Amino acid sequence: MNWIFYIICFYFIPFAGMYKFFEKAGHPAWSAFIPFYNGFIVTKITGAPKWWVILMVVPLFHFFIIAGMLIEMNKSFGRYDFKDNFLAIVFPFFYFAYLGTKNPEYLQKSWIIQNDLKKRFRKAHKDKDKAALRKIEKENPMPAKSVIREWSESIIFAVFAAHFIRMFLIEAYTIPTPSMEGSLLVGDFLFVSKVHYGSRMPMTPLAFPLIHNMLPFLGSESYFKYPEWDYNRAPKLQNVERYDPVVFNYPEDDTIYGGIEGAMNYPGQYHNKLKEVPQSQREQLRQRLLKVNANKIIVRPVDKRTHYIKRCVGIPGDIIQVKAGVLYVNDVFTPVEGVQYVYRVHSNVALNYDFLKENYAFEFHHEKGRLSNSLFCMTESVKSKMVKDIPGIDSASRFLLNKGVLEGNSIPFPYNYKNYPWNIDWYGPLTIPAKGVPVKLDLDNIDIYRRVIAAYEGNKLEIKNGKIFINDSETDTYTPKLNYYWMMGDNRNNSADSRSWGFVPEDHIVGKPLFVWLSLKNGRLFDGVDQYGQPQEGGVRWDRLFMGASGM
Repeated sequence: MNWIFYIICFYFIPFAGMYKFFEKAGHPAWSAFIPFYNGFIVTKITGAPKWWVILMVVPLFHFFIIAGMLIEMNKSFGRYDFKDNFLAIVFPFFYFAYLGTKNPEYLQKSWIIQNDLKKRFRKAHKDKDKAALRKIEKENPMPAKSVIREWSESIIFAVFAAHFIRMFLIEAYTIPTPSMEGSLLVGDFLFVSKVHYGSRMPMTPLAFPLIHNMLPFLGSESYFKYPEWDYNRAPKLQNVERYDPVVFNYPEDDTIYGGIEGAMNYPGQYHNKLKEVPQSQREQLRQRLLKVNANKIIVRPVDKRTHYIKRCVGIPGDIIQVKAGVLYVNDVFTPVEGVQYVYRVHSNVALNYDFLKENYAFEFHHEKGRLSNSLFCMTESVKSKMVKDIPGIDSASRFLLNKGVLEGNSIPFPYNYKNYPWNIDWYGPLTIPAKGVPVKLDLDNIDIYRRVIAAYEGNKLEIKNGKIFINDSETDTYTPKLNYYWMMGDNRNNSADSRSWGFVPEDHIVGKPLFVWLSLKNGRLFDGVDQYGQPQEGGVRWDRLFMGASGM
């Protein structure tokens, strides 16, 4: 984030319009224009505690403290109406600058007077001194609030508090797809900590509260693109560690095309259009698509992109490789509890799918849009137990793609099948970029780093006459400014993950799942039917409630 811009927005603008108020209260007008010092002067004018100035610089708290200072300033000049407090918080500079032209009159240190009245009221109430209570009521400068105002202020404060708690501390998240089956299930409702990896400062600060990116019913964006601030984080409690489940913004969700999530920058969604196009011509095709469909495209800021949850299997500097469907990190196989693969079950008896699902808790595999009676997603331990327990099942073998064979039309990242003939079962090796560690560039590997250089770190990347130019300078190296991560779903054969769209930049990291606070079977509370018209069970999974992240 641009800290100068941040200081101007929160520590200069709210107080700069108060210079006339400062003069009326016996302080020099220039002190209203000095960030942080102006907050100290406000505490002197209002009588508020001096420790408020310290909390002004604490993330999250500073929103509430500054709002409190503005309201107390209103009270000290005899303004108590709801509309006055609303305008002071939403449009502080214009509001106080306008009132300054009306020759405001300084009345009292509102904080001290209110505290004194509260102490006297508690004593009079305790002593049952009715005369004292009547006297305090007459002395109270604040008019009695109507029921409507009481409720309005309570609701606004609740929304205000919930919005900033959601933004900086903790947020609820739902598992919508089976890509993490084996550890996280469809219908799991999680609380996600924003604090563990460092609360990310808002990049789009002007947004509708408690809404991520789309306004319900209206279908329009819930935020203003401007101002857009640079990436920055509060201090973190821990680093993103290998094999942590992580919530992040989908890296290729930098466009929405016709209502379908995808990425126009060499996206997996557009392989049918792009796979036969030479790499040198793909950008031209992308620009044509953008021009023709400009009215359907929304380019979203990082913090407003779709939320995903996967397991971080690679941290900066790691070497990732998938061999025969098995993940190796730095040439070492490290089994992760709950990882599922697709197995073909060899049986000489008819399989009862409902019985298998109920007793062995694995998800069936969709093969070309149809239900297959022999392909199932399950963990290694469940597979062994099933073969052992059920008569008639001879064995279950891993279902694998052969080397060099694509799954449908899906070309994996980095979308250059000529140089990287990979698929989800035979992938890599690939080194994850690390902040400050130079990478060697050439025409063969440039596709791996295109989005790192251009989309994620905002450089101008061109290839002219067989040479690589970054920001108009010829080069054969690039030093990343961010750390990157490799995310994979635990349902390894049924997950769109980094094998499909590549690295996840650190500025896309949202938070760490804490625990499951609710879990619904198939994501529904009541029984119903699925998209194929088949019966689908609903209800609460009581055994998963309050399951901690350490067990995921």
